[in-house]
Amino acid sequence: MLGKGLWLAVCAVILLGTPATAGTIAFVAPTPNTWVGRSDHLVLKLNNPEITAVRINVNGVVGDMLAISSPEYRKAFQDFLIVQPLWDQGRNEVSVEAYAGKERVETAVASVYYAPGRDGATVPPEFKPFVFHVADTESRCAGCHNMEPSPAQLLSTQERENPCFGCHRGMLKVAFVHGPAGTYSCVYCHKEKASPKYSVPKRDSALCVECHEDKSTDFAKRKYVHGPIAGGMCEVCHDPHGSANRAQLRMPINTLCLSCHEAVARRPHILRTPSGEGHPVSGRKDPSASASGRDMSCISCHNPHAADVRYFFVNNAEERMALCQMCHNK
Repeated sequence: MLGKGLWLAVCAVILLGTPATAGTIAFVAPTPNTWVGRSDHLVLKLNNPEITAVRINVNGVVGDMLAISSPEYRKAFQDFLIVQPLWDQGRNEVSVEAYAGKERVETAVASVYYAPGRDGATVPPEFKPFVFHVADTESRCAGCHNMEPSPAQLLSTQERENPCFGCHRGMLKVAFVHGPAGTYSCVYCHKEKASPKYSVPKRDSALCVECHEDKSTDFAKRKYVHGPIAGGMCEVCHDPHGSANRAQLRMPINTLCLSCHEAVARRPHILRTPSGEGHPVSGRKDPSASASGRDMSCISCHNPHAADVRYFFVNNAEERMALCQMCHNK
């Protein structure tokens, strides 16, 4: 087993490319001094046929020795090593030690910054966004991956035909997948002719309303619009590909709400019960939506998008007791 930093992902992929200078470990993805928003792959090209094993250290957590000298491994991966990183949020110092038998023959280091779900605004300026789809990097993969797919291939909803699936399928291994991602409709949002290649020319509401126009129309009718919605910042709360949470939320509902509304968690909510606690907002079934079977959360009472009343009450009633009577109707 590798330590906290990394665990080996035996990917059924062969990476080929123009050999680099012998004895020089190359960080193919991500490259040194770049930042990433997802924990996808760490790809190394070893460039030395004598290397038999590699050990990876991330932020002082040392992984197990990874043997790469077997004929089966060489046939599949040649001199590439592909691992799936579990980056720590923030700066990650990566050290790669390469061994020939028991002798350490080389050490390579790199810094990678991990900002999950962020747009890079909080990333230190010395870290540039990592971009995979550039000519030099794509050339290393072109031996086995189709780096010049046809429009029909890019639009294919079949796993084996769609060129994106091979490397990006990991982001679909979540409980709640956004529709376009689930059908491999990647190029609806990611454009081949964009700069950089396959980037998203439109972000947040400018893109989302192309499909969710009904939501935008409804929000515009409301007297009160939640701040992120008013700012068109859909991706602050929703992952456009998928997540472990309903509605592709980036965090569980209450965790997400409290990430901005921190003060709410510091005092009893709404009232103080004889036990000294506030109104429950978790740990019980939601009586206002019993058919759904969901637990109570912030959205049991508050609409996270827009409403006609202050505090975004879900029933849009000015009288607060009317909200209480949704559950306490005796």
